[in-house]
Amino acid sequence: MATLKQLAFRMARTPASGSLVRFGFAHADRLLPLTSVDRSELAALYRHPRPVYGTFHHIAVPLRGVPDVFALAHPRHAGLRAGLFALIAAARQRAPASVLVNAGPRQDVGQVHFHLTDDTPFSDAVRSEQLTWPDWDAAVRALTSVPDIQERYRAGFSLLQDAGDPRVRLI
Repeated sequence: MATLKQLAFRMARTPASGSLVRFGFAHADRLLPLTSVDRSELAALYRHPRPVYGTFHHIAVPLRGVPDVFALAHPRHAGLRAGLFALIAAARQRAPASVLVNAGPRQDVGQVHFHLTDDTPFSDAVRSEQLTWPDWDAAVRALTSVPDIQERYRAGFSLLQDAGDPRVRLI
């Protein structure tokens, strides 16, 4: 028989649960079945509930309901982005980490979240030399101007910042 935690994770991955997941992070994140690592007023860092990469795998999540990386790019979220990216930068100061955000079919939970790991996610993926930005804020804000972004979205793209590298690449 599945535990309540297992059921919660299974439910969170369904398309219909996006609103509920966003509500949870925005209004009741301390009640979610996640272990907190660090937090600020605008964002929190948790141990990934089902780690896939490396010896550590965390997720950074804004504490406001934001469905995906495109919504995060909206000007109304400028302060939220700044708080989220500051939390990610602080985590990378403590331990070098690659940072990844998924979109489209690769994002399986209806709340934008960034993965931090000491591994190299999608190590076999081609890292675009043409679609590279100096930092996370520039990358997220620029997404709407990327050629063929809707095709890439449907295929499931990711933005990746390799450990020790300030640049963010579309993969």
